[in-house]
Amino acid sequence: MHHFWIRAVVLAAVVPAACSGQQPKPSYKGDASASGVLAGRSGKPMGNAHVFLGKVEDDADVLQGTLRLGGLPIAQTDAQGHFKISGFSPGSYTLVYSPAGGSSIVPTEISIKALQAVTKSILPQMNGVEIGLTQPLDERKWSTFTLLKGHTFRGEGANMKIWNATLRRGATGPYLEVRKGWIWQADFKDKAEIKLEAWSF
Repeated sequence: MHHFWIRAVVLAAVVPAACSGQQPKPSYKGDASASGVLAGRSGKPMGNAHVFLGKVEDDADVLQGTLRLGGLPIAQTDAQGHFKISGFSPGSYTLVYSPAGGSSIVPTEISIKALQAVTKSILPQMNGVEIGLTQPLDERKWSTFTLLKGHTFRGEGANMKIWNATLRRGATGPYLEVRKGWIWQADFKDKAEIKLEAWSF
């Protein structure tokens, strides 16, 4: 993989570590609540999964900021994939999840610099085209992540980059979703209804 511009995103765990000399992290605690459903693209509900609310923060030291989980609510889906998250301020958030049987704890930090890397295109004559829609791509290692089967790339001539995918960090997760080259996000208002379809499930 070759790196062009890099976007560093970090996942902070349920209890962020205190670091001397750093600016205090903004608080996203509030009294808003949202309901949602986690399902696969097939429509099959992802029951008994742990769901972690994450916030993309601006950071002058990196191009696109960090993804924070520490101090934000978590939830567990029921058998039909429904969940309710409470105790946050309205805003734009993402969801990181661990399927049934997976861990209810996430690492303190996960670098996702690799998500902006590119690799040699399998269709170098194609530019601006989504690769993998007609012929599903097999699971592949991508730095510390695994792109699950069915992910797609965007062809950029000689290179291609992640476009739509479910990514697993390490051997067991957690999992996150990328859409059109960026981490999936939604507007979490009070009493919002959120639906996340996992690309590879």
